[in-house]
Order: sequence, then structure tokens, then C-alpha cells
Amino acid sequence: MKIYQNLFIVINAVNGSNFQIEQQCPQCGAPIILDEADRILSCKFCRTRVYLATDNIFHFYISPAEGISETIYFIPYWRIKGFSYTIKEKEMDIEHHNELFSYSISPAIKGFDISNKYFDINFLSLDSKLLPHSLGLRPQAMKLKFVGSNEDAGKFLKFSPASRDISKNDYQAWRDNLINDYQTHMNGIHKEIFIGETASVIYSPVYCANGRVYDAILKKPLDLQTKDVEVEQILLSTPDEKWHVEFLPLLCPDCGADLPGEKDALIVFCSNCNSAWNPSTKNFTKVKYSAWQEQGDDITYLPFWQLKVKVDGIQLESYADLIKIANLPKAPSEVWTKTPFYFCTPAFKINPALFLRWCRQLTVAPPPQDLIADFPVKKIHPVTLPVNEALESSLLTLSSLIADKRNLTQLVSSLHFTLEDSSLILHPFRASASQLVHTKLDFSMDISALNMGAYL
Repeated sequence: MKIYQNLFIVINAVNGSNFQIEQQCPQCGAPIILDEADRILSCKFCRTRVYLATDNIFHFYISPAEGISETIYFIPYWRIKGFSYTIKEKEMDIEHHNELFSYSISPAIKGFDISNKYFDINFLSLDSKLLPHSLGLRPQAMKLKFVGSNEDAGKFLKFSPASRDISKNDYQAWRDNLINDYQTHMNGIHKEIFIGETASVIYSPVYCANGRVYDAILKKPLDLQTKDVEVEQILLSTPDEKWHVEFLPLLCPDCGADLPGEKDALIVFCSNCNSAWNPSTKNFTKVKYSAWQEQGDDITYLPFWQLKVKVDGIQLESYADLIKIANLPKAPSEVWTKTPFYFCTPAFKINPALFLRWCRQLTVAPPPQDLIADFPVKKIHPVTLPVNEALESSLLTLSSLIADKRNLTQLVSSLHFTLEDSSLILHPFRASASQLVHTKLDFSMDISALNMGAYL
């Protein structure tokens, strides 16, 4: 674990660090334990199934210890986890000598390398340099609860002025600034791309007693360098935050049928009227989808985002443009000039190396022409990667495909991506031993790697 004090960040490199949430069934009150990535709550007692929705991001808190009579103040911390890619420039200073020949590559010639890593970061979201900078491993070690589940829990402090508005646009700006600051501390990095991150706010409890500020979990005073009075004033003067999770009945808005789905699914499919819905922002939004039809009851469909993206800074409108940019071994054809170009990316989380491989393979493959819209399918792997995160991968995919990398550094910094249209494409796979094999393209997907994606 590394700590970057200037950014108040803790990076936890342990995979599978999902935390758990204690929640009562909204129908019968039975206790339920949810995983961090769960979006569908299912009660085994009353059979209630609801979708967990919010306007922005989820808010959790760590419960204080029992027996505290003082007012509890909850300190906000940002928490983000997922995986990232780094585009590195490296010098090609190589010499080779043997009996037959020798050669050298000048260090003036630059090469590029794309590396990846898993990350789990949390840091203080209050304008104070005295409070603890991070939560460490507490979110993984202790069960959390949704903010708003107990109205008498205490005072939840509002975010600092820089991040008080967590609407999508402001959150994206904050995220970009954080990434830029983070990259200045990493030598040789020209671009770091964060994909598939799960963002949330976690509140940690404190209380004031006898002129000191105490950790409400350990009941021990915080080391505030004799500035407890100053911190107490911050706790008293900071406005409180109001938030609660919404429970949406999983019923199709078009036909009223039950909407099945895995517990971590972001998109739910109606098998009655063959529609797809995104309920994540309190409103069921219809999602376009098509299936690449395949015969057989043993077919599993994996979802991929097909993105129509406008790229400012480079000519990339048609598949013929991609052939030229990536130097693909395909003969020029008028058909390719009339074929629109799409970025394709998995709509589910998976090992970062495999994620990039699938982005490359499906993006360079010609778009399928025999898709069937709203086609009824039975076995669909859950969609766990939202479309805005899929868009983030466009720069990564393009950087890996560009054949001429001599000016890649300048090119990457000048590109701007705008999403014009998106749809889900369900690709057919058939199980073979420990793999799923694409029945149309003959690509293979390791089943264990696919299952491990639930922990990223």
C-alpha cells in the first residue's frame, strides 16, 4: 500500500476488495447483506426484488461504537476503485552484437508501452488538513450502511466547497483534476486512463468530549496536534448532507412484467416485450440493443457496447479510415468507405489485459451486418460497465491500434472524443471446456477470468 500525502490518497493493490453493506428489506424489514457492486436487492423471505438507484453516487457510513451519548459527526471521504491503463513513452537505446552482425537503436527513437493496474483509493473530502487523510482499510474490514437508513445516526457533513455539487458534470471535472494531479507524481506517464471505477462517498464517525475530538469507532482521541477546538468548530459549522437510496420496483415500464437480472446488473432485460432498461438514475431509460443471432440452447450472449464516436484531431469516420490508421491487412474497397466506424468495448468488467485485447479485437473486426434488434435471448451475461466508462476506453483502444506511433504523445493530448450514439450488441458464445468461444469470430473468453470480473 502506498500513501501519497499531497493528494490524501491511499492506494490499495489488493484485488477483490469489495465491501459489504447492511440493509433491511424495504418490504418486510429482514436483514440483508449487500455487496458493494450490487444494484438489485432480493429478499429471500418476502421475495421482494427492487433496484437500488440514486441521482449521483452512493453514500455509505461506518457505524460508531455503542455507548456514545455525544453527537456523532460523520466525516466524508471519496472512495474510487477500478483499473487503469498507463501509456508510457520509453527510450529504445538498444545495442546488440554477435559474430554475424551487430546493430543499435538510437535513444532518440521512442517506443510506447501500455501497462495496467488495479487501484483502490480513498481520501478526505472535507476542507481540513487536520483530520485523517484516508480511511485506510476500514471500508473493507467493517460492514457499512446506506446514509439515510437511520435518521438518528448523527450529522453527516456536507462536502468541501470544491466538491459540494456532485452532479455528473462537476464530478467529471473533479475526477479529471484529480487524475492530472496524480499523474504529475508519476515519472514517464503521458496519459493514465481510468476505466470501470466504482465511486462512492464513505462517512467515518467522530465525536467531541472533554475538549477533544474522538474516533467514534475506537473511542480514542484523534492526533490533531492540540487543534481539537479548531476541528470542533469545523464540525459544528459545516452544513449537513441529506441523501437516501431509492428502491425501484423491477417492473417493465412498457408491459409491466417482472424484470429479471443478476444482482450487479446495470441494465435489465424484459423477456416479455424484448426491451432493455437502465434504471440507475431513478428513471427507467430505454437502451437500444441488438443480438447477433445464433442457433442452439447452449448459447451464452456476452454484451458489448458499440459506440459511434466523433474524434476531433484525426480522420476516423469509416472503417476504411481505421484500415489506414491501424495499417490493417485488408485490400482497399468501396464497401469499407461506406461502412461506419465503431469503437467496441466489453459491457462487463474483466481483467485489464483481457479488456484491452477484446477492445482491439472487436474494434478491428468489421461491424456485423446481420444483427436483429430486440431479439429474444435467454442467457445474457450481466452488463456491469456503463456506457460512459466504455467511452473512456476509446482513447486507449485507438492508441494501441495506431500504426505510426512516432508522434503519439502529441496526438493523444490533442484528441477529443464525443459520443454520438451507443447500443448494446449481444455476441453469441458457446461453452467449450474452460472457455467461451465466439461462434462467429472464433475468439475465446476464459470463463474463470469472466467470473473474476465481478470483484474488480
